[in-house]
Amino acid sequence: MEKRSQALLSLAKAKLSRRIAFWVFVSIVVIEAIILVPSYFRREQELIEKIESISTIQTRLFLQAANSTNTDQQLLDLARSVKKDTNVTGWSLEDKTGRQISRMGEQSPLTAMDVRDRPIARLRSADNRYNVAWNGRQFGSEYVLVVRHDVSFIKQELIAYVWRIIGLVVIISLFVTASTLVILGAIVILPVLKLREDLELVGDSISREQADLQFHSMLVTRNDEVGDVMVAFNQMYERVIKEIAERKQAESMIQQEKDVSEQLLLNILPNAIANRLKQGETVIADGFSEATVLFADIVNFTELSASISPIKLVCLLNEIFSEFDGLAEKYRLEKIKTIGDAYMVVGGIPMYRPDHAEAIADMALDMQKVISKFADDFGEPFKIRIGINTGSVVAGVIGIKKFIYDLWGDTVNIASRMESHGLSDHIQVSDITYAALKHKYSFTDRGKIEVKGKGEMQTYFLNDKLSQFAKV
Repeated sequence: MEKRSQALLSLAKAKLSRRIAFWVFVSIVVIEAIILVPSYFRREQELIEKIESISTIQTRLFLQAANSTNTDQQLLDLARSVKKDTNVTGWSLEDKTGRQISRMGEQSPLTAMDVRDRPIARLRSADNRYNVAWNGRQFGSEYVLVVRHDVSFIKQELIAYVWRIIGLVVIISLFVTASTLVILGAIVILPVLKLREDLELVGDSISREQADLQFHSMLVTRNDEVGDVMVAFNQMYERVIKEIAERKQAESMIQQEKDVSEQLLLNILPNAIANRLKQGETVIADGFSEATVLFADIVNFTELSASISPIKLVCLLNEIFSEFDGLAEKYRLEKIKTIGDAYMVVGGIPMYRPDHAEAIADMALDMQKVISKFADDFGEPFKIRIGINTGSVVAGVIGIKKFIYDLWGDTVNIASRMESHGLSDHIQVSDITYAALKHKYSFTDRGKIEVKGKGEMQTYFLNDKLSQFAKV
């Protein structure tokens, strides 16, 4: 008895049983509602037809009698003698031209014009009125009678009718739902609840790496689909316990490799571009209306490379460019590439920032300081030549092997020319970059120079940041 009570309590608490009960109940209610809707309108129509049939009899007699009158006075006397029905709130008599001869009670919106080409017209208005206009020609008369009925009682009648049906539907639905729930509970729901308890035990055993637990599903034998699920559950548990250690080890190795790959990818590409590649984009090309590009080249580095060992040369270049990389990260700029002893960086892409030109200028000034420090530390005459230009660029990823994030466009070419046509230990900028920075930095006007492929161009040397804009 106690076990049965616990089973019924578990059945009542189970979400599955409540869901089944809900949908069984709703299904029965929907079916009954589908049946109720047409019966509702049918009952409404019956009540209206009943009212209309009473008026039809009196109308026929009136119109037939009206046809035998000779004067309007006789017609008025006949109209006054019409017996008023309890549901009639008003009527009017009109001739075929629409002239009203007599009226009593409420005025109907229907007129003789509404039955000019038909024997009868009906109108159900929103104020619980039912209007009917009869063309007397069907009764051998030249007059039209319009009757206005009060049908407010139909609403109360229909409400009572609906409540009777609803009460019957609720009783039937509750009985069928309860019966279905008891049967399904014993056959399906309670065994499923036991399986859920077993699954919770599985979670504990996996987290604690225990393999000697006893489950309810191991103690029950059933020759049906639920029994098949229990057998499959136990087989699954044994396989999970057997393989979980190997899987954890494999997942650890995969995660380590993934972390290495992620770091390598982020070292090659901007974070936003790397994410787009991982999401499946195969062609990445974006246009930017405004960006600032910097090219830098170490002066006389080729001659220096002939006088020191290759290892020392690479180590030295690595230290210099690592310092440049730190500056790029400091000013939130995007390093594009290095070619030999040349360094390329851009501001304003792949994420736009309004101060891209200023950030590039700050980095260029710091790059001069870095080179000066290396010259003092190594006793070598290190100098750097820097060129900067601002304008529109196209950026994207090219290639399928050893791909890089690169820039194209006239802005890039001019920035390169600013560097190659510049002077040692100077930062040469174009007039566009100068216009963007002239209010915060000091410049020296170099004048116009001949630029390969571009002709004469006005250029300036960036000297320093004005003191009022320098960071303390």
